[in-house]
Amino acid sequence: MGAGMAEDLVGKVFSFFSGDDPADDKYNMLKQVIKDLQQNKFSKYYRIKTEEIDPSFSAFLFSVYKLTYPVKVFMQDEKKMNRLRQIIIESFMDIAALETVKRLDTSAIEARARSVAPMELAAQIQTDIDKLVSQFDENRRHAVDRCYSMVAALGQLVNFNYFGLFRRIDTHFIEASFGVEPKFPAVKAVLFVKELGEFLSISAPMKPEDDWKNLLNLLKICDGQEVVNPDHFITLIKHLREMHTNKILELMIQCTIRNPVWHWKPKIPDEKIGDTWLEEKCAEAGSYIDQINGAQKRSQINTLIGEIFEASDLVRLHNYTVQQGEIFRKKQLDYFIYAEGINYLKAFLEDYLYREIKELCDILLIRGQWTNNAMSKEMSEALHQLTEISVPIAALDEALAEDGADGSRLRAAVIRVDRDKTQARYINSIIGNNNNDALELINLAAQEFITIGKHLKSLIEDVQKKHPELLINWRELGLVSKEPIPQRMVNNYKKINYFIQLLRLCTQ
Repeated sequence: MGAGMAEDLVGKVFSFFSGDDPADDKYNMLKQVIKDLQQNKFSKYYRIKTEEIDPSFSAFLFSVYKLTYPVKVFMQDEKKMNRLRQIIIESFMDIAALETVKRLDTSAIEARARSVAPMELAAQIQTDIDKLVSQFDENRRHAVDRCYSMVAALGQLVNFNYFGLFRRIDTHFIEASFGVEPKFPAVKAVLFVKELGEFLSISAPMKPEDDWKNLLNLLKICDGQEVVNPDHFITLIKHLREMHTNKILELMIQCTIRNPVWHWKPKIPDEKIGDTWLEEKCAEAGSYIDQINGAQKRSQINTLIGEIFEASDLVRLHNYTVQQGEIFRKKQLDYFIYAEGINYLKAFLEDYLYREIKELCDILLIRGQWTNNAMSKEMSEALHQLTEISVPIAALDEALAEDGADGSRLRAAVIRVDRDKTQARYINSIIGNNNNDALELINLAAQEFITIGKHLKSLIEDVQKKHPELLINWRELGLVSKEPIPQRMVNNYKKINYFIQLLRLCTQ
């Protein structure tokens, strides 16, 4: 077709707007689109005069559909896709890394747990985690991501709605019917512009230079048989690349919608499964360390409780408790993370501070003749702070009662949280403030107990001296004590020391 005929065709087919000036930029650009279409290697796909998609293009799409349909079926199998993901990850690991992965497998860890001491096992697991992070380094993870991005790109291609498109062209078209090649009629392109643009976008990432043969081999390993003929698939990818290079679909759309500046965006997957897998693997193995540490921590807590308390019933709070916190934790909300610690604090204050420790301190501070008043003043102030701390502990607990300021708000919010997710932030805010208050009280108490313990240690050393330097009337103090003063100080120092350890464990 000559240039004159092309100009005439532009005039006949487009007539953009009445009164268009042939010298208009848009007119000239569309004229160039027509020219490019006529000279295109794939010009047979589009009938310019009638603005129709030629049956040859529909036949090409059918060939893509037929070739890739088994891949679509494969990708619908979640188990196979999970296995493919794992095989891809492992294919970029060396032997040493694969051995580390085996050691971190759940069954392998559980097998070791039967013969290895808990803390030693935890150390071994941590060593293996650190080793895996080093072995499965950033370069290997990026290689995995690139490979899985190819899987995602392939997924876009095979999941294109070929059936919906063919059904619109031929209402008798049957899905996955490959026995007979269908005879497609020419169809108005304007009815399929959206589909053409979509196919243009999703076919763009299919690069012939990528290692498709390796990926297709991995599919074969997962499926147990060849999913798609590698040679035929590579031929298809090359054909798609040629179509993109020649811009045939872009020109078809620009011509159809009379918009020479229409442009498109490629849908290029950027998968990040390398980092995600490593994080999940480390977290999974780390959970065993947490279990071991948790069991060890619980054992230490139980041992300290046995050393500190004589009472069997240690529940002293009613609302800021572990049990009440479970209501929120089960709903994936914040919960009372310091409930155990502050409960033991209240029990220790009631069972020992207000009785034995205060009584001993009163003898030492009131009846004792100190040579250093600054020390006695510091010890006295610490004791005073501890005797006052029950008030804010009680206030915290009472605020969370059903009719308390926080408790009533939490109860109402929990009822609504399942249907109104914004309530979760509200609940977490209230509980977060409760936890901050609890931790502040625990830290304050711990600091004051450390102060008392420090001075008791000094006094224990002082009373054993031939010539005491801190208190000068130890003999007199012994007369007013129900038990020998040195032994009482040692016992109190031990309990305080154990209790500080308990508070630390409960806030870790």
